[in-house]
Amino acid sequence: MSPPSPRPLRLAVAQYEPQVGAAQRNLDEAVRWATAAGEAGVQLVVLPELATSGYTFASEEEAEALAEDATGGPAARALTDVCNRFDLHVVVGVDERHQGRRHNSAVLIGPQGTLAVYRKLHLFFDEQSWFAPGDGLPVVDLPFGRLGMIVCFDIWFPEPTRALALAGAEVIACPTNWVASFKRTVYDERGYCQGDYMAIARAAENGVVMACADRIGTERGLRFLGASIIVDADGWPVAGPASADAPALLVADVDLSGVERARRRTPRNHLLADRRPPAYTIAEAGAAATPGAAASAISGQP
Repeated sequence: MSPPSPRPLRLAVAQYEPQVGAAQRNLDEAVRWATAAGEAGVQLVVLPELATSGYTFASEEEAEALAEDATGGPAARALTDVCNRFDLHVVVGVDERHQGRRHNSAVLIGPQGTLAVYRKLHLFFDEQSWFAPGDGLPVVDLPFGRLGMIVCFDIWFPEPTRALALAGAEVIACPTNWVASFKRTVYDERGYCQGDYMAIARAAENGVVMACADRIGTERGLRFLGASIIVDADGWPVAGPASADAPALLVADVDLSGVERARRRTPRNHLLADRRPPAYTIAEAGAAATPGAAASAISGQP
């Protein structure tokens, strides 16, 4: 059998510092970084979580004032223009207002406008005060391949990435705001934060390209970690981690024909096909259980 034809993709993650409440400045920065990616020949760029609003809201009123529509709001309009100019696709984190609720959302924008919206499923700490969780995981066919999205804390849960991989996603964009809070160790001796290792794990266990765009800086006393990263489908980083505190545009060239090769770990093994969901049960039997007693089972099918 002949090898598959190459499917090159140039992608990027932009690491910079949004500011809470500075809507116009944040929009200008999103446009500037998307433009820089387009000028570098990038086909897909990922911007940070809540890039349009900033992260540490002080009140319900502030969170609401910074919310916008994902299809017709300022970010969608401005970034559509950039995408149209460069034949680019952008994933950007937005404080989204949708059907009377707010969501911490990742919005996929292309030359024709908004293509998909992912609403964060796993809300971290005080995000639960400002946002409602989402309820689905969109997968989108783009000219270069099949894309899924998660946001920040979602990466600590294996199920979303696995569900996206099973649905055919080859690239997963992850806008993120990794923070120093609640962590015994923030970075290791190589400058990796735990989010980087989670990205490596999600890529390696599913055979997907992971593109994680973090932010930098301190906002109302909350420190962000930087260390943005791009991981190839074989689980090895191809760009980053970026520094802890400097803006950066990480660019990587990957070959999406390698996704299937990465999933086929040996000639006799496949990361997705070898799954055995019916066997993923735990039989609970007490030490004093009598022979023949029925054991309760907890089933799970990741």
